[in-house]
Amino acid sequence: MGKTADVTIGQKTIIDTLQKMEAEVPEEVLSDERTRLEDAGLVMNSPYVAALRPDRKVKLILSFDFSTHPFMTVNQAAKYCEDTGIPFPHVNIPEEDKDQPKDFYVFKSENTPTVIHIPLFNMVNCKGDVAKWRQRYPTFKFGYNREMMDELIRVSGLNVANNKNRILQEISDVCK
Repeated sequence: MGKTADVTIGQKTIIDTLQKMEAEVPEEVLSDERTRLEDAGLVMNSPYVAALRPDRKVKLILSFDFSTHPFMTVNQAAKYCEDTGIPFPHVNIPEEDKDQPKDFYVFKSENTPTVIHIPLFNMVNCKGDVAKWRQRYPTFKFGYNREMMDELIRVSGLNVANNKNRILQEISDVCK
């Protein structure tokens, strides 16, 4: 189970039960008498569970994966959905892509949302040197300096810029 926090209507703060941190909460979040929030990062490092509630009728998920293992979250989501009967596309990753991922994957199946999956470090934006980038920016390193942050922002921005037309095409396809 993920990290949870309770919110009481009328309060301007949220108390994080694990970290004991306080943060401002927008009024629009405080619509019910009691709301239960969950940090998806502790469940499968991505908010698939919340997004795939049946009442949301999700048709497209943009999955930007920042994990050490570029397909961990999408594979975990597929397994979770299979185990719980939630519609999710079949995830098939070629063996040769597991350590040297491409920069864009689309997973589709009948009567499921489309999932666009973009690993942070890939053969395109890392110019073929994915292992070096993963080593420099491990998942559990806390505290990057300004230069490293700028580099991560640039690389993640390339993932969108390089795939803009493909992303727009998938959005168009699900809107038909």
